[in-house]
Amino acid sequence: MAVKPERLKRGDKVGIIAPASPPDLEKLKRAIPFFEEALGLELVVGKNIENQYGYLAGRDEERASDVMSMFLDPDIKAVFCACGGYGTARIADLLDYEAIKNHPKIFFFFFDITYLHTAIRQRAGLVTFHGPMLASDIGNKVVHSITKQ
Repeated sequence: MAVKPERLKRGDKVGIIAPASPPDLEKLKRAIPFFEEALGLELVVGKNIENQYGYLAGRDEERASDVMSMFLDPDIKAVFCACGGYGTARIADLLDYEAIKNHPKIFFFFFDITYLHTAIRQRAGLVTFHGPMLASDIGNKVVHSITKQ
């Protein structure tokens, strides 16, 4: 049976992580006001989001730690990925899928994060969501078009 997370509401906290490549921090900063002001969400940035280890957003253990800390934090209601990129397959075996299943949250991403989408769905049964990364050109275009209405 599919595990479905609760929907977001104004005032909810959303965790922002980088489980693959390091995000473009300027693009990420431009997207944040939409989520905070227009949607009324409070964004909590993962402690390792600014890390860089080669072409990755930190060592495997650091990126996996951010994923798990967001799922285990009872105040966080959703986990959004700042960007995609190679590297999620390297952390899939470091995640605790039973804990993810027992702490279901919206997991929002696309692009190369699809590896985690599949792993979380197969191992935890959690329904996840595809959408633009916060620190991507398309994410910024979506945010810009929505805020212009």
